[in-house]
Amino acid sequence: MDAAKENLYSAKFILAEKMEFNADSVEWCPFQEFSQYMTCGTYQLDEDETPSDDIQTRNGSITLYSFTNAFDNANAKLEKIDIAQSGGVLDLKWCPQLINGEPVLGAACSNGKIILLRMSSNSSRIHLQELINLNLSLEEKKMILSLDWSCQEGSITTIASDTKGNLNYVALRESELSLLESWNAHGFESWIVAFDYSHPNVVYSGGDDCRLKGWDLRNVSSATFINKSHSMGVTAISKSKLNEHLLVTGSYDENVFLWDVRSMKIPISEISLNGGIWRLKWHPQNPSFLLSASMHNGFHVLSIEDGALKEKAHYNKHESLAYGVDWRLQSNETGETTASDTERCVSSLVASCSFYDKLLHIWEVNN
Repeated sequence: MDAAKENLYSAKFILAEKMEFNADSVEWCPFQEFSQYMTCGTYQLDEDETPSDDIQTRNGSITLYSFTNAFDNANAKLEKIDIAQSGGVLDLKWCPQLINGEPVLGAACSNGKIILLRMSSNSSRIHLQELINLNLSLEEKKMILSLDWSCQEGSITTIASDTKGNLNYVALRESELSLLESWNAHGFESWIVAFDYSHPNVVYSGGDDCRLKGWDLRNVSSATFINKSHSMGVTAISKSKLNEHLLVTGSYDENVFLWDVRSMKIPISEISLNGGIWRLKWHPQNPSFLLSASMHNGFHVLSIEDGALKEKAHYNKHESLAYGVDWRLQSNETGETTASDTERCVSSLVASCSFYDKLLHIWEVNN
């Protein structure tokens, strides 16, 4: 037991911010020159509305923050830069490449829209400006639950999941969003969908039907595989960008599974975190570490050691459901870690948010 404790890293609180609505998604901007910026998405059910069979109205917003004094955490400051009204936000993801020199944020919204916002510096002021949106809820009312990006060979596409069990494949072309393909992937909610960044025609999806599925976008008439290892709804999927073979999944069953995508029959490692898993995030520079937002049991820092998942830190200073979490890109001259750094070490800032207490936290992981 003592040896195990010696291996645990510290998770140190830095500051907190109260949001207007329930907080459920947080994303640091993934580019070195914009790494101080972060967005937090919120949503809240309109309690004055009469419940019906239709999806109730959800208010929400996306707030853009700037975090300063990152290397002097005693004087760290989180400054609200801008706020964009969007309807309820279920997921946020930055496009992995700049568009016309600017970061672009994708939002999955409760009104059935995918909204793209650019972080613009017009008039010497940074702000969020809606670039375009696509309403996927024209024929039947549904919420967009998650989205992901793929940027390959000059094409920019997104994949989005929704409450009707569908996956929606969308292309960004000349400032327009076009629906390329939509198909029913799961019997209930499609909670999560993610690209295989090494193979842009491959996506993975998870649903409330407890199924993890693979798809080839060139032919979506049937899944390339169906896995039933999770015993409850599959809510989190994250493909490593630094290791082409590794994928992690999470579920309401409280387990995180580590997979080798070359063989999706049995996970190569698993760990129980005593709370349903809502989000999993690989470290952007260190392929051995990831974060888990574990709903009723706070946030966890996990490492991969000899192919096995290990818990390295537990951050439990939130007072409500742990929903959103993300690493800040480390600031250095090269934006890279050394080979020795990637073995066992991580020292990073993390943003996390929790639902009913409407809290956004910044904290630090140290080994």
